[in-house]
Amino acid sequence: MRAKYILWIAAVLLAIAGTVPRLLITPSATAGSSEKAATEKQATAAEIARGQKTYDARCEICHFSTSANKKIGPGLKGLAVRGKYSDGKKVDDENLRGWIEKGGKNMPGYKGALKEDEIRNLIAYLKTL
Repeated sequence: MRAKYILWIAAVLLAIAGTVPRLLITPSATAGSSEKAATEKQATAAEIARGQKTYDARCEICHFSTSANKKIGPGLKGLAVRGKYSDGKKVDDENLRGWIEKGGKNMPGYKGALKEDEIRNLIAYLKTL
């Protein structure tokens, strides 16, 4: 009887030991999500401030930053909080980059006009609205 009890405890401990390492792995440490985590890292205040300067120079003419109301293009206040664009796509760094680089219906694309770090900083700023 005691041997069965010891075997049962050993089986439970082995099951727990097999589960614990999977629980300790963070999403950024898993394959595939480490790349996304790197692109969506926490922005510094300086990066956000540079993004705001880019916004003021390139985006403010068509988009409100303090309202979700339409100006020429949609207002961007709360864009990240809303979580989805009007077309249903998820608001994330990748999709924001796509909109900025390629443009949209009445929006010009800025891929050749903005440098990579300017786009990254602009995305950081847009996520604070």
